[in-house]
Amino acid sequence: MKTPPLKRSLKKIVFVQESRKYLAFAAATALIASSTAYASNNSQSKVTNDARSTDEEKQAISFSGSGYIGYRHDSNVSVSELDTNSNVDDSAVQSEAQLRVSVKPTDKWENELSISQVNTKYQTLSEFDLGLTTLSASTKYALDFAKLGAHYYHASAKLAGRDFLTYQQYGLSAGKLVGQRAYLRISSDLIDKKFENRPENTPIRDSEAVAVRSDLFYFFEGEDFFQIALKYQNEDAQDNAFDFTGKGIDLAYTYPFAVFSKPLELKVAYQLDMRDYASEQDGGIGREDDRHLVEMSADYAVYDHVEIRLSTQYGDFASTVDGANYQETIAELGINVHF
Repeated sequence: MKTPPLKRSLKKIVFVQESRKYLAFAAATALIASSTAYASNNSQSKVTNDARSTDEEKQAISFSGSGYIGYRHDSNVSVSELDTNSNVDDSAVQSEAQLRVSVKPTDKWENELSISQVNTKYQTLSEFDLGLTTLSASTKYALDFAKLGAHYYHASAKLAGRDFLTYQQYGLSAGKLVGQRAYLRISSDLIDKKFENRPENTPIRDSEAVAVRSDLFYFFEGEDFFQIALKYQNEDAQDNAFDFTGKGIDLAYTYPFAVFSKPLELKVAYQLDMRDYASEQDGGIGREDDRHLVEMSADYAVYDHVEIRLSTQYGDFASTVDGANYQETIAELGINVHF
């Protein structure tokens, strides 16, 4: 018996959200605020899974993986975490690889371990080359009232071949089907960031943060769905000038259909992040940031395990600090192979 469409969609979306969360969220935190996210959440990652059959779900241990290579053009290469933008455009080769292991001892209990590597190599501005290694582990248990989970992410970023940032995130989550078409997920996280190879006489940006996020997915008659997320983060840095309270909202609509009998998935997303930094009385400069990011993407499955991906995104990063006040447009074309 085939898995119901809503169940297949939920399983696919939760996995894609988790994958994108640690890839995109860590990558954005590490270097490029406008790189493919969540966005993160995903992270938001760039991994897309086909729906699994009932027999496959019963397997105690399963493996999956993917490899991606693409060519991108960036209108304004930047390092968001250092409040730096080059005001110069450049092209880059983007490559990604991921391996995932799923262990499911019972129908209600599932565990996942994943490792990934993302590299961005620019043609001219090699000082902005990024290497990002991410490890993640999660466990989930389905109870009658909700699916409860715990997760851990560890990301190590290199900038121009040198250690740049170590990012760790610990969290708990709870998810529940609401009615016949909606799925609600709430998570809370502790975040730790440590910057490496800091130049002399520059501020210490190491920080700890508490974050809360809620996601609501609504599934329509077909397999298209809408997502809305509310998020809050309070970050405490060693240098009070970088303390901030952040609030935001994510919106996304995904529409899958077929072209020449091949699956094509279109997505439109918008992210808003508002940050209020420490006031002058608290040792800061009263800084305020409003970050807007619009993304459109298309994934076309030319074969069962091969997809062509076309994406574009525009970021408007408004800030009262000059180095953090800029616009950026990224366009990318690539191919993804997965199993």
